[in-house]
Amino acid sequence: MATELPAIAILPVPFSPEQVIIALAVLIPALVIFNFLLISEEVFESIGFGFYQAVLATAGALIGSLINVPLIPAGEAVIAVNVGGAVIPLIVTLGMVARGLPRPQTLAAIVIVSVVAYIFATPVPGLGITMPFYIAPLAGAAAGLLLARGCHAAPGLAYAGGTMGTLLGADILNLANPAVLTALAGGKTTVLSIGGAGIFDGIFITGVLSVLLAGFAGRRLREKAGVCPQERWE
Repeated sequence: MATELPAIAILPVPFSPEQVIIALAVLIPALVIFNFLLISEEVFESIGFGFYQAVLATAGALIGSLINVPLIPAGEAVIAVNVGGAVIPLIVTLGMVARGLPRPQTLAAIVIVSVVAYIFATPVPGLGITMPFYIAPLAGAAAGLLLARGCHAAPGLAYAGGTMGTLLGADILNLANPAVLTALAGGKTTVLSIGGAGIFDGIFITGVLSVLLAGFAGRRLREKAGVCPQERWE
């Protein structure tokens, strides 16, 4: 008598507990990074970029976060600019302005966030300039919503304010202070990077979170509070 076998049989694979732990340690971060890449690509599309431009901006921000370009020697320190954390956000912001993001509101958003960032930023010798991760995204989103009155421009203003305001208030204004430079260098030859903190640095995450917060809150305002009725169903 013939024996029927299933077309697809899933057999147990004898993984050891150590192998399972290693696999999870690799798989979980990979999934988190992959999903974050998808979210960031959607964020760039939501502020007016096409698909390929969004992918290019995301890849540029991630790869560029590993590249520091030396600019100015300052005593024992060298001030550099990070490609992913400073150059790419500047290009994205200028691109949004060229596409019609209102210049006065953009400038106002940058000024508002820069003041907040300067207040909360703390220079730490041997570590850099630190700030609670939620301050800049919340400030950027709030500035975008306030200046756009909850309308469609809020995410773009949130990105510009969150990224460029943090660069100006936390990095540039602090690095312009000789006492801060000396303290951060600590008597050693040091590279102080504007916008640089490695892959997934604070500026990149600030831009993404600012847009997400402003987009979600703006949509709720349009649906529930009746602001921007012409955009209610967007």
